[in-house]
Amino acid sequence: SVYLLFLEGAYLKKDEDGNRTVHNDEDEEGFAVSSKDTIAIIRGGIDRREIYKDLLSQIENAGIATVNSRDCIEICSDKYRTTLMLADAGLRTPTTVLVPNEKGGKLAFDKLGSDYPVILKTNTGAKGVGVLFVESERGLESMVQLLYKMDENIALLLQSYVKTEFDVRVMIINNKIIGAMRRNVVEGDFRSNYSQGATIEEYELSDIEKENCIRAAKIVGGSWVGVDFIPAKDNEKDQPFILEVNSSPGTKGFREATKINAIKKLLETYNDKSNWWNQP
Repeated sequence: SVYLLFLEGAYLKKDEDGNRTVHNDEDEEGFAVSSKDTIAIIRGGIDRREIYKDLLSQIENAGIATVNSRDCIEICSDKYRTTLMLADAGLRTPTTVLVPNEKGGKLAFDKLGSDYPVILKTNTGAKGVGVLFVESERGLESMVQLLYKMDENIALLLQSYVKTEFDVRVMIINNKIIGAMRRNVVEGDFRSNYSQGATIEEYELSDIEKENCIRAAKIVGGSWVGVDFIPAKDNEKDQPFILEVNSSPGTKGFREATKINAIKKLLETYNDKSNWWNQP
């Protein structure tokens, strides 16, 4: 049995006998949950508010297995932190620096040690939103100033541009690769997100690509993640550029490209309790 828990207004309750139920707003009856027979599959949006993540912590503290954990979600939602962790573990990533403030565009570019064009990103964001292609110093300064004017608390990254005709999304469940799709760069754009109109097809991974993607999933503590990378020119010998790890990967484009039902694979995997991930 399944209960769809909407984050806004949701809560967890424990009675005098120690039995727990989760409730949507205005649902007094709720849904019984237990560490013995319940798994919580967490989808996008939980990182928008701390109160949502605190609900996830309550679920974890009750001993209920979660896909993914709060730690994993917080790491993946912070692109700079993810990049640091991947690079520290020896994986190859595009060179990335923080933009310190609204006047820090040039300083960040100097630290980057790259030539134009470069990529300017918001530190959070998904589906290609918040990713800008910058071709000049004047363009960088104006974009940074505009973004800070729109949100004075914004966090921005500057990243070296790796020219490519496509990138790859790899779906990983319980440290096992279930498939990969190639996402071709949108014509007249530099992004390759399916949600932005990119064409997609199945992709055959090399051994080094498989190894690097599984390592990336393990580094962020992901039980179900999508790993995005740009292949090396010699993908049989050289490491790919790992772009990011997504803790709530979309499945529609993946299924279209690979003919693999990721949700079915997910449910088959976690129907076996030996695969459950509980937080200490």
